[in-house]
Amino acid sequence: MKDIRKLQLTDLEILKEVIKICDDNHLTYYVIGGTLLGAIRHKGFIPWDDDIDIAIKREDYEKFLEIAGPLLDKRLRIENYRTNKEFHYCITRIIDTTKEVIETRNPKEKSYVGIDIFPIDGTPNNSIKRTLYYSSIMFHRFLLSICYKKNIDKERKRSLLEKIIIFLVMKIPFEKILSATKEKEIIEKKLKSQKVEKSNHIGTIMGAYRTKEIVPKKYFGKGAFYYFEGIKVRGPEMFDQYLKHMYGDYMVIPKRKDQKTHYRIKF
Repeated sequence: MKDIRKLQLTDLEILKEVIKICDDNHLTYYVIGGTLLGAIRHKGFIPWDDDIDIAIKREDYEKFLEIAGPLLDKRLRIENYRTNKEFHYCITRIIDTTKEVIETRNPKEKSYVGIDIFPIDGTPNNSIKRTLYYSSIMFHRFLLSICYKKNIDKERKRSLLEKIIIFLVMKIPFEKILSATKEKEIIEKKLKSQKVEKSNHIGTIMGAYRTKEIVPKKYFGKGAFYYFEGIKVRGPEMFDQYLKHMYGDYMVIPKRKDQKTHYRIKF
C-alpha cells in the first residue's frame, strides 16, 4: 500500500498542474472512470487504484496539446503518438520523467508515472450510422492491437470468439503488413469527424471500456465539482447516471481478486 500511495501522490501532483493549465486557459476537463468513482465513493483515490483518468472535449484537447508543453514543470512530458511514434494509443499521457515504473502487463517496457488524458468526441445521431461508426472504430482498434499484439491483455475476460481471434493473431505475423502509425491516423481522423457540439451521445471511445464510454451528452453537461484528495475537481454533471452506466451499483466495494493495479514502482 505504501508503494501505491507514492504513485498516487505523484499522479496527484501531475493532475494539479494539468488542472491549472486548463483553468488558466479556459479549457474544460472532466475526471472520469475510476477517478470519478474514487471522488464520489472515497473522496480521493480508490485505495488500490494507481492512475488518474481525465477527459477533455476534442477542441479543448487539441488546444491543450498545443499550449501545455512549455507550461508544464520541466520534469513532466507530453506523450502521445504525435510526439513519440512508439506510443501505442490514441490518447495523451502526461508523464513524470523522474519516476520510473514497471507496467504489470508489459514488464519489459520502460514506463513512467503518468496520468491519462482522453479526447471526448461525438458520434452520429442516427442509431444505424452510430452502430456502423462504432464498428469502424473497433475494427481499426483491432488492427492497431495486432500491431502491438505482445501487449494484449491476456487476463481480461473475453468471449470464446475473442479468444480464438487472439490465438490466431498470435500465430500469424499480421503486424508485418500493418502500420501502427497509419492505423492511429485513421482512427483519429474518424474521431475528429464527429463534432461534440452536433452530437447527442459523446464520450471517450478510446478508453478501456470502448463504446460503453459513450453516454448521453447531458451526463457531462457543464460539469460539477467534487472533492478528490482535498482538492476540487470537475466531473460529469450527472455523476450518478454516468457511474451507474459504467459500473452498475458503484458504491459496492469489489472483491479483493478484482482490485487490480497497473504498475510497480522503481523509485
